[in-house]
Amino acid sequence: MKFVPKESALVGIGGCIGSIARYQINEWIPSLLGTCIVNVLGCIAIGFLMYESIYFGAFSRNSRLLLGAGMIGSFTTFSAFATQTIEAGLFYGMIFIAANILCGLMGVFMGRQIILRKRRSWNI
Repeated sequence: MKFVPKESALVGIGGCIGSIARYQINEWIPSLLGTCIVNVLGCIAIGFLMYESIYFGAFSRNSRLLLGAGMIGSFTTFSAFATQTIEAGLFYGMIFIAANILCGLMGVFMGRQIILRKRRSWNI
């Protein structure tokens, strides 16, 4: 793997924009609805960007790095999940969905348990 400063900078700049946009939407709509809106908007944006690039070559690699990996990637990782699910096909897509949901929920539960145990051991 090679570090390419220009490409990393593009991803970072896009990431800064996307994370601020996500924060602002969640401040404006602080609920599950806000998260759902972010996820759906991200999916629309990644669908447009990726498929416009694939079928029409409309975006350069640098544009895809700035907008896709950077801005949309920091705005929501759900957009990547949705795109990869579609590309995996029906059978593997369903496995991918189940694995992500189950493993994600288990990850949150494990993180929560670790913190609760640490807090108990620290008497906090």
